[in-house]
Amino acid sequence: MLKLIICEFAKLKRKKFILFVILSALLFPVPVTAMMTTPQMAKGYDSQAEIFNACFQFIMGYGVELLLPCVIGVIAAMLFFMERDNDTFKNLRTIPVTSSQMIFAKIIVLFAMGVIFSLFSAFAAVLCGSLVSQVNGVAYKLFVALEMGIFTTAGTLPLIVLVVFFSKTYIFSVLLCIFYSALSLTAETCFGVLPKAVCWLMPIPLTTLWSAGDMVRHGVIDSVGELTYLQPTTFQTIVILGTEAVLSVIVIDYLYKRRGES
Repeated sequence: MLKLIICEFAKLKRKKFILFVILSALLFPVPVTAMMTTPQMAKGYDSQAEIFNACFQFIMGYGVELLLPCVIGVIAAMLFFMERDNDTFKNLRTIPVTSSQMIFAKIIVLFAMGVIFSLFSAFAAVLCGSLVSQVNGVAYKLFVALEMGIFTTAGTLPLIVLVVFFSKTYIFSVLLCIFYSALSLTAETCFGVLPKAVCWLMPIPLTTLWSAGDMVRHGVIDSVGELTYLQPTTFQTIVILGTEAVLSVIVIDYLYKRRGES
């Protein structure tokens, strides 16, 4: 399995996509930090530490939970379409590697890239924040970034099901990713009117609610107002996202096998 994972990483490295993931993680930290230090934004906070906390929240909320699904979707399209594009399904069946093992290797790589993206976003937030405000709680912020990378990747697996199912062009896959992020953002703006069950069944909004609640408990955010009743516990988040992820992997495995046999 380790050799398979290394092989999948090599595919991304050959296309220089790992560097792209790292660079894309820096898209939000720099402009958000600059925005938070403007007089109009800064006057709403009592201290430099509060400015940094708000900056970190914006970066992780928009940079990770909205941009990361697109990045993961594009990586998944690359990993799952390579065998189709190069017509190597028949060759792969001649070696002692099952399609399920290949699926698990690809999924592990997706989680690894999600964690890398999230941690680099957090590192960039800390670095930028240290230049303009008072940095605090770095250990917690890096840990919550690690969790958000895992949770957001798990929440993106239902999107990967669609990418593998349609198995169209890369452009179509990118459009699916954009639609998925836009749908999640729309749901997040409607938290006050959507039923609790709907908010919790949608993976990215669920991760947003969890991260907000976790940051409140650790003093990064003062409160979330009337949305407190929607906040899931870490255990509930793991159970829901874990169930959705397992079901998604099962469906992806089935679709991948069927495509390889056709």
